[in-house]
Amino acid sequence: MTPFGVRMTAMLTIVVVLIAGFATFVVDQQRAADRRRAAMLATQRAEQDAQARAVATLGAGVDDKTAAAPGAVAGLLNRQAREAAGQAMTVAAQIAAESSYDEARPAALAVQDQGLLFVDGPSTAPSIVSVYNGSAGWAAAVHGAGDTCFWVAVTPEGLTRYGTGSVCTGMAALAADRPAW
Repeated sequence: MTPFGVRMTAMLTIVVVLIAGFATFVVDQQRAADRRRAAMLATQRAEQDAQARAVATLGAGVDDKTAAAPGAVAGLLNRQAREAAGQAMTVAAQIAAESSYDEARPAALAVQDQGLLFVDGPSTAPSIVSVYNGSAGWAAAVHGAGDTCFWVAVTPEGLTRYGTGSVCTGMAALAADRPAW
């Protein structure tokens, strides 16, 4: 075999090994993400079951006037959504303290807080946080009860704003305009 052939064979072997290593890394990361999501969904289901049992217990043995109303469940969901939005803001601020809000993307947030699911798309539940970060700032939205969505946003100047709306995406949360919920 010629020296050129030996070099080509060695280079081809290295490329194949690198591709195989990268493929293994990607598969491992996907499996880890699937495990985190399954654990988060199990925890969320358990919390919802516990809340439903608590609401049912409140309504057991009382008349219709004092039974737990749908408003009680809505209050629980809204409280959970506000807490998730606040937690997302806290985690984003921790990341920003080490680098900047530009680094507070869903994947980086998920590494810091595995109790919430961070997504680029819309939030559909109180434990799913929709995140936006870009030139307009950083923002998060979390779905509460009904059509209520809780927003928190940080401007490029560092001003934190809060709000609510019906569109539940991080980009929509940029419209937050109040100092508190």
